[in-house]
Amino acid sequence: MDMNKATKERTSLWSKLKWAMYGLKIKIFKNKKTDKVSDNKRNGQSVFLFAILLFPIVQFIIFYIGVNINSILLAFQSYDDVKGYIFTGFENFVTVFENVFVNGELAQSIKNSAIQSVTSLFIGMPLQIMAAYLVFKKVPGHSLFKIMLFMPNMISSLVFVINARALIVEGFPVLFGNPRLNLLDKMSESSFYTVLVFGLWMQFASGLIIYLSAMCSISTEVLDYGRLEPLTWRKELTYVIIPSIFPTITTYLVVEIAKFFTYYGFFYSFFGGEGRGETPFDTLGYYFFVKVVGDNVQLKDYPYAAASGLTFTLIVAPLTLLTKHLLEKYGPSED
Repeated sequence: MDMNKATKERTSLWSKLKWAMYGLKIKIFKNKKTDKVSDNKRNGQSVFLFAILLFPIVQFIIFYIGVNINSILLAFQSYDDVKGYIFTGFENFVTVFENVFVNGELAQSIKNSAIQSVTSLFIGMPLQIMAAYLVFKKVPGHSLFKIMLFMPNMISSLVFVINARALIVEGFPVLFGNPRLNLLDKMSESSFYTVLVFGLWMQFASGLIIYLSAMCSISTEVLDYGRLEPLTWRKELTYVIIPSIFPTITTYLVVEIAKFFTYYGFFYSFFGGEGRGETPFDTLGYYFFVKVVGDNVQLKDYPYAAASGLTFTLIVAPLTLLTKHLLEKYGPSED
């Protein structure tokens, strides 16, 4: 009996030891497998983050540095009829500053660009927000209103330019009983304001789409709270809608500042590139656009235009970033 008992105890002890070793083995291999899965997961996340961060860097290198490298080099050169393009240092930049601050050659263009931006910010943007709010509230006839405003985006803008030109040049004199009426006269300031109003109307649809999309993404809980108060439409627009879509408004403001020096509106579509930057409808964008793609392009204009573009970039880049920072910090929020 004692021998059988000792044998059973040894067997039991061996079984416990064997199962303990087996459990330890399972834990070791399981941990190794888990570590391997975790490492693969971390490596996959790292590759994904690297690809996401690499995309904007590659895009900047290709579409800014790659595209503009020739312009950057041209900014430090001048054209000679005999030697071609030669290095002249900062001579073009000096000319730009003289034209802006000394001789006033760009005064008309700066003035028109300022009027264009102010009009877009303080007339175009409020009207777009109000129109989007009316469509968002589904006022009577909002579907027809939406279609009418979306129409400029459905048809090529050149089609509208052709029709508008015919209406203004041939229709308005008959409509207003003044055969001499010509709101597109290249030598009159009326040409600038006529195309400016046309541009506001053409841009109306895009702004409406953007602001309406932002309003449709507002939480229903926030809107329900406004209905329970109840809030008037003015208070709802001021205290609920605008703070909720302010990130979209911030983007619009930043883009508007960024395109101050480059946006040429519909002036090229109406008047082409015959001018040399001495017309009443000149803006900075149109002035330099005509210099490089107009009908009277000269090789000596390219370095000057390149230097101007680089100068304006150095001015507008920090201004844009500062504006974005101030709007995000001090602008209204949903809270």
